[in-house]
Amino acid sequence: MPDGANPPPSGHNNPPPYRVDVVEAHEAKANEFLDAAGDWLDLKEITSEEQSGQLTDFLEGLRKRYKLTDEDRKTDKKPHDDAGKAVQKAYTSILDKMKRAADKVKPMQAAWLAKVEAEKQAEAKRKAEEAAAAERAAAEAAAKAEARNDIAGEVEAEEAAKRAAQMKKEAERAAKSKAQSRSSSGAGRTTSLRTKWTPEITNFRVACMTFADHPELRETLLRLAAAKARAADFDPKTQEIPGFTLKEEKVL
Repeated sequence: MPDGANPPPSGHNNPPPYRVDVVEAHEAKANEFLDAAGDWLDLKEITSEEQSGQLTDFLEGLRKRYKLTDEDRKTDKKPHDDAGKAVQKAYTSILDKMKRAADKVKPMQAAWLAKVEAEKQAEAKRKAEEAAAAERAAAEAAAKAEARNDIAGEVEAEEAAKRAAQMKKEAERAAKSKAQSRSSSGAGRTTSLRTKWTPEITNFRVACMTFADHPELRETLLRLAAAKARAADFDPKTQEIPGFTLKEEKVL
């Protein structure tokens, strides 16, 4: 028969990155324990010492099965972890060197752009002052023309006021203009300064109150309190953690 009569199964050129037969065997065993767990749950509660002993045996068997499954997971995962570490090692050094190079020259560009930015703002301030002076002069001219019933003077004052308004708009646009460094070749991106705000804690208690309702802060505090409650030098029966209530519960 021709070779194409029995084509290989789909995906044979890209097999799963784990031992399929081992995973299937673990899944079959796990399903047995899951079915048994369902039977235990159907009982609702333990009513005899015999049942308690049987449940202990079940949990021990489930624990051992979990451990065996997890060991094979680690075995199958290790080559990929090792490969990932090798990739990281190969690239990280190169990336770190390029990042350091960029970090070292960026301050030069930032200093230049800050200088250009200062010059732009100084020019914008000058234009704003000129616009304000022109606006005041137009207003004074209009008032004088009206006082002497000088129609030509009123029209000229109105035209001066329009010019002053235009000068004000140009000054506002200049104030919003940002310093930029365009690519000399046209292939790179335009560089500009951006405002960055970095908070510093000045009052820790007030800072905690500010984020008192934030779930991440609550989770962090609960984690720290749980660690303290488990500490060898802490007795939860005689000691307290201020701000927390320690709830006693029995777990397997």
